[in-house]
Amino acid sequence: MATTALKILKRSAFALGTIIALYLLAALGGSLLPVNQSWQSPDDGIELFIETNGLHSGIIMPIWSDVHDWTPLIRPEDLQDPSRYGSHILVGWGHAGVYRHAREWTGLRPADALSAIVGSDDVLVHVYHLNYPQAYPYYRRRLIVSEAEYRKIATAIEARFALDDHYRSQPSPGYGKDDLFYQASGHYNAFYTCNNWTGDVLQQAGIRTGRWTPFQGGVMRWFPKAPNRSQ
Repeated sequence: MATTALKILKRSAFALGTIIALYLLAALGGSLLPVNQSWQSPDDGIELFIETNGLHSGIIMPIWSDVHDWTPLIRPEDLQDPSRYGSHILVGWGHAGVYRHAREWTGLRPADALSAIVGSDDVLVHVYHLNYPQAYPYYRRRLIVSEAEYRKIATAIEARFALDDHYRSQPSPGYGKDDLFYQASGHYNAFYTCNNWTGDVLQQAGIRTGRWTPFQGGVMRWFPKAPNRSQ
């Protein structure tokens, strides 16, 4: 009986290892396969940034521009200290448990990881307030888009906010004084992650990125690094 159990365990481990290897290969291939390949950044347009913390990725946008105004949805009074309201916002979407407990890979809890893999409708939009951000070589890349492209980006992001009966966004505390979580809509799973969402928003706007980007590296590789600079 012990021999049979050991054989089953080995076969299960082999099958799991094969599934993980295939997933990683698919992620690599999907991130290298371009969508909107002919896209070119305009000489003049809206300045955005694509940012990662090594686990999550997101999009930095001006809180207000001639194209879009975020203040009705993301309000100064949502913050405990409204003076922290920034000139720009970093917006991401993802699994609620992973977002709240895993700012980095080291904080990922097994229960949250399992829920994220299997799938969950418990999702959040995460908003950081920033003031006049600049590009940095590894974690923040500059992106210039046209006004039409930015409208599509804003529309796709707005659609993820879950509104209350009065059509208002629903904030909750974030990690600190500069950020908040908002109730969101959507379904998170191993095949549609926070980084897939970032790539999907860019794809919908017609911007060149990877076809399937479950990891942050698959998103970031499509945007050139800024020159090295002191922070």
